[in-house]
Amino acid sequence: MLSKLKFVVLVMLSVWSLSAQADRSFNLATPVVILMPYVLPNAELLEITPDQAQKVREISSNVNPEREDNELYSKELRKELWELLSSSKEPEQDDLKELIQLISKAEQRRVAMSVECATQLRAILTPSQWDLLVGLAADVQ
Repeated sequence: MLSKLKFVVLVMLSVWSLSAQADRSFNLATPVVILMPYVLPNAELLEITPDQAQKVREISSNVNPEREDNELYSKELRKELWELLSSSKEPEQDDLKELIQLISKAEQRRVAMSVECATQLRAILTPSQWDLLVGLAADVQ
């Protein structure tokens, strides 16, 4: 009777573990610089000109699709790595190395996009607007 109970508990734990893995959330680390979300919502405070606002919108429309694609790709790679590492069988080292390289490239691109965005914003804004924007963003980070 006790061994049957242990078996049932093990099966239940296994099912729970598998369902928890399927729902596992893979959040990315905060980018090095997060400025874009603070520009247009604070346009009045930053005294953004119509020309500056247009340039900011252009940056956003150019960067957002690639950023979103990169985030989805990174999450899928991390899920794949989790599945490989948490499998009952030993993962192939070549598969692990390949996933590590792919995740590293995606992360490198994510950081590069963050830097590119900050550099472009700095070129658009005046020094005082830049300082205020950095202050607004620093309060949250």
